[in-house]
Amino acid sequence: MRPSHCRERCWYRRKEQVAAVSSLALCRVCGVKQASEIAHVEFVSGYAWPIYDCSACGCRFTLHDNAAYEALHSKTSSCYHRYSLLSDRCKQSFERRDLSGLRATLVESSRYRFIIEKIDQEPVNARLLEIGSARGHLTSYFILAGCRIIGVDISSTSVKSAKQAFGDHFCIAGDPIIEAKAPYDIIFHVGTIGCLEDPVGATRNLLRLLKPGGQLLFNAPNREGLALRGQLWVEGAPPPDVVTIFRPGLWREIFGDLAQVSEEIEIGAPMQNLLIGLRNLTGARWRVPAPVLLGESMHQSAAVPRWGDTLWRTLERAVRKFAAPLGILRFAPRYPAEYGLFVVMRKH
Repeated sequence: MRPSHCRERCWYRRKEQVAAVSSLALCRVCGVKQASEIAHVEFVSGYAWPIYDCSACGCRFTLHDNAAYEALHSKTSSCYHRYSLLSDRCKQSFERRDLSGLRATLVESSRYRFIIEKIDQEPVNARLLEIGSARGHLTSYFILAGCRIIGVDISSTSVKSAKQAFGDHFCIAGDPIIEAKAPYDIIFHVGTIGCLEDPVGATRNLLRLLKPGGQLLFNAPNREGLALRGQLWVEGAPPPDVVTIFRPGLWREIFGDLAQVSEEIEIGAPMQNLLIGLRNLTGARWRVPAPVLLGESMHQSAAVPRWGDTLWRTLERAVRKFAAPLGILRFAPRYPAEYGLFVVMRKH
């Protein structure tokens, strides 16, 4: 049980920051003063933050804490532990020089598959830069494929781990080598844009580091992926991890003068979408999960139980068991995946 004074200390440390954003209501994405507070929630203990919707650009955002990412990477029981596990799996194939096995591990995720399939079409001597490389799992594929690549991360813990596992291909954000190696043929990041304090400014800077005709590839949290009634945030990545959720079409509107921009929207898995559709059909609403400690966020929190939850879990088990055999999955609604807004920018 976390002592109450710890919570108070965390809260007062951020109270001034909360008040500043509340009074300004400036959108983190478009910079227009049209963001209104829709809720004040605490997904992770000590991060009781307001959530804003911007009527100008259609994005949703909350506060940003740059120090949170180092803390998440350094705690083995945090939600970022999944990167350690994935890195370990990739390291086994990497050490065997098994490129196909490494690829098979990574493409289990549509986000990594998107990056790999795009870059596999490019010349092997293309100069690559990965932003938010974590512990090097995705970077390792391109290292083994013989590409010229640098992996960059804000966390010194993750960079040290990546170097130990895959060699001296990684550096801390802000390292002069990043500028020195520019311009790049391809820059990419996965699951990063929603974590940045200034996503639009960062994107402009990355386009600057590209050659003319070079590509910027990334996925973004999709505002339209909040499919449950009343859903405030994407599941599995609450603040202080992901702090901005983007509207489809935004990237073309902002960067159409600098690049040829295309967006692809991934549709969620049929079973998951069927369950979401059933919840919406019954009028059930998404509920804010109970707060968890930052260092224990590997175990995803759930809302405080209600009397109807047992009934719903029984129905869910039945749907999972019988939907496919009975052919019900073909009736699943087509909700966008929460993280499946795939963006390609080709610099003019």
